[in-house]
Amino acid sequence: MSPPLLSIIIPTYNSEQFLSQTIQSILNQTYKNFELIIINDGSTDSSKSIIESFNDTRIKYYENKKNKGIVFTRNYGLQLAKGDYVGMIDSDDIVYPEKFEEQITFLEKNKDFGMVGSWVKFIDVEGKRLSGSWKLNAPPEMIPSIMLFNNYFVQSAVLSRRESISRFTFKVDFPTAQDYLMWVEVTQNYKTWNLPKYMLDYRVHKGGITEKHKEVRSEKEKEIFRMQLKRLEINATDKELELHSLIKDDRPITQINTLKSIEEWLLKIISKNKTLKVYDHRMLTKVVYNRWLKVCNKSSSLHFLMLYKLISSQILINFIKNYNPFNKKL
Repeated sequence: MSPPLLSIIIPTYNSEQFLSQTIQSILNQTYKNFELIIINDGSTDSSKSIIESFNDTRIKYYENKKNKGIVFTRNYGLQLAKGDYVGMIDSDDIVYPEKFEEQITFLEKNKDFGMVGSWVKFIDVEGKRLSGSWKLNAPPEMIPSIMLFNNYFVQSAVLSRRESISRFTFKVDFPTAQDYLMWVEVTQNYKTWNLPKYMLDYRVHKGGITEKHKEVRSEKEKEIFRMQLKRLEINATDKELELHSLIKDDRPITQINTLKSIEEWLLKIISKNKTLKVYDHRMLTKVVYNRWLKVCNKSSSLHFLMLYKLISSQILINFIKNYNPFNKKL
């Protein structure tokens, strides 16, 4: 019997409230040629009995005798996977029926792409639809530049070629940002994209992340920023990494000197890339401009000072120069 083309991996730890819905959403897929690898990471609830209640030969059950954490369990799943394509699904999310069929169709037609994600909607603990969504509209050539500032993929929405992720592993030193680091490595070596269609309900756990975990994630993200910036021959200082984090998050900016420092930092990134050509320069220029708009919006309390900085910045001039429709060189 030939191996399945698709391996779907669910690591689970004490997810009895949601696990059945997640499994059923995968068994309801229009694409049928898959194996479903479920790894019980030492759960102390009824997860095991829930998994065993499903009678489907495509399900392959494994368990860690004790809880070893998400990084170990995801890497274990990758070792077990036999398919040419791998989808890693969190045990509380819900996958839409056509997800894997459409993603495999895309990857079969586009051999130079290493992975593809999708748009995402949000649900709460009870499965009720929440407002807002992630419409990830950036074209493939822009995504590496976006990843310099923020993770642009949702774990459960991604489908990867096994060859594209087998070169890497989820890093034990990054328990709260290991997916971001993995996708950075993939985007540096393959084309990637998010299909312009909603294919996942991402479950939001209110109060599920403690302040301590937020701090740890922030520090790990800074390490990932540092790694990417080294490709631009920038050995970022702690102060520069803090500015980079401030660009990403929602903290307000109340000092004009902070706004000026961010402007200088973004121009430094643009200048380095213009010389080294690590990123598509036109795409990076647009991404930096978008970041600058966000930063200025967070500085609204500065009123006229912010507006003057916004319209007089070299960042805006660079953007206009690169996106002038009458510039025939583009």
